[in-house]
Order: sequence, then structure tokens, then C-alpha cells
Amino acid sequence: MSTDRTWAEWFRWHLDQAPFQILHMRELVETTVRAQDTEAVRVSGGSNPARLPYNADPADDADALYVELVLFAREVSEHTGILAPAPVRNGLWQGASEPQGLPVCRPDQAFAWAGEIRTWLTNQISDLEQLAHDGKLGDAPEHLVDTIREMRRHYPRAEPKFKAYRPRPCPTCGERTIRALWGPHGLKGATCDHCGETW
Repeated sequence: MSTDRTWAEWFRWHLDQAPFQILHMRELVETTVRAQDTEAVRVSGGSNPARLPYNADPADDADALYVELVLFAREVSEHTGILAPAPVRNGLWQGASEPQGLPVCRPDQAFAWAGEIRTWLTNQISDLEQLAHDGKLGDAPEHLVDTIREMRRHYPRAEPKFKAYRPRPCPTCGERTIRALWGPHGLKGATCDHCGETW
């Protein structure tokens, strides 16, 4: 962890990456499914083993990251007594004893569920920091951050480029601190870092 950031800033920055990373990995799966030549797949007979009609690695890794996010949110919910959002309770593929991954869904649905969990966790950031400081979460926050970093390393995303274009000051506060807000489909608005006004 960097010494020039607080724990909350460090954790929030990594947590903000999770929904976009899950979206990216699920999109990789869908792109592979569409591109796969299913006529070339030998399902039976011959000496070659049958191939899956998609790349299983990003699908499995998206499931692993999502499950870790869900389990972390469940642990935070237990410690704080605050009800976790719906995706933590029912937006998952449930195994016999614990979640196994995302249910059958589109990439944008996976993004929305992971985003809802991320938003809930960032709303509890002061509680999270206290729980982490007290050792009640063990190494769960660091493990989640390591998993997010690992997924970003294995499946790098082409981040949208944003050039600071601030020809006019913020209409609310007068400062020149307007920045872009990105959603799963590109630019979704702008916000002023000084006063928090959003457009």
C-alpha cells in the first residue's frame, strides 16, 4: 500500500476497478463465443478432445473475482449489521455451501451487480477502515485487492482516454476542476472535483 494515500483511498481505488474488470472479462467471453468456429469443433469421435465453444479462462476468472467480492461484502455485512445489497444475497450462482460465480447473465448485468456491491461497500468505507484497523476482517481486504490486481494484469483493459478540457470554470463553484465520469458504455457525464456537482 502506498504511504501517500490513506487506507480508505487505497481500498476504494481498487474497489472501483472491480465492476469494470468483471465487465471486461465477461465481454472477452462473449467475443470469443461469437468468433469461435463451431463447425471445426469435433464433439465425438477422433483423437482430438472436444473444445469448448468459448474461452473458459476469463469466464472462470470473472466468477472468481465476483465470488470474492460477494464473500467480502457478506463478511462486512456480518460485522456491521447492515443489510447487504440484493446481488450479495441472490445475484449469484450458488453451490452446495458457498457461491460459485455469476449466474447466466449478459456482461452489462454482471457490471451492474458488481457495481451495486461496490457502491454499497464504498458507502461503508469508514466502517471498513475501522474493521480493517481492528483486524476483524483479517487479510480479506488485501486479498481482494490482490485478486483485482491479478485480474487487471491477466486481462488488461484499454481505458478510455480523457484529456482534461476545461475551457470554463464550474458553474457552481467557479473552480476549473471538471472531470469525466465513465460508465460501461463510455462517457456518461462530468463532475466537479471541488464542489461535487454532477452533470
